[in-house]
Amino acid sequence: MRAQGLLLLAALLALGSQPPGTGGWRKHEKSGGCPPDDEPCLQAIPDQCMGDHHCPMGKKCCFRSCFLQCLPKVKVKQGRCPTDPMHCLSPIQHLCNVDQDCSGKKRCCPGACGRDCRDPAKG
Repeated sequence: MRAQGLLLLAALLALGSQPPGTGGWRKHEKSGGCPPDDEPCLQAIPDQCMGDHHCPMGKKCCFRSCFLQCLPKVKVKQGRCPTDPMHCLSPIQHLCNVDQDCSGKKRCCPGACGRDCRDPAKG
């Protein structure tokens, strides 16, 4: 039973690590995105929500420090962030926190060494 719980947690973490998007909302998913999750995973804390429908107005069910909780949603721009296959060897440095920090249609996307403003991926 414990192995199944760990497998479910790993799957949820993989899904939660995807950058927020604006298209293709799942049933009961609120518009907007989740704030970045830069907190370390220090301990197992029970999830406080299982989906956006468990959260009050203006909040989304987001990952924060390896567990789900209702957090204020952030605005996201159209398109999805491109993937970055590089691995960083220097300290992480974020040049933006949310899409609104970026000019024009650029998105605040995770990169090898931190978040930066990038054009949305094509296709």
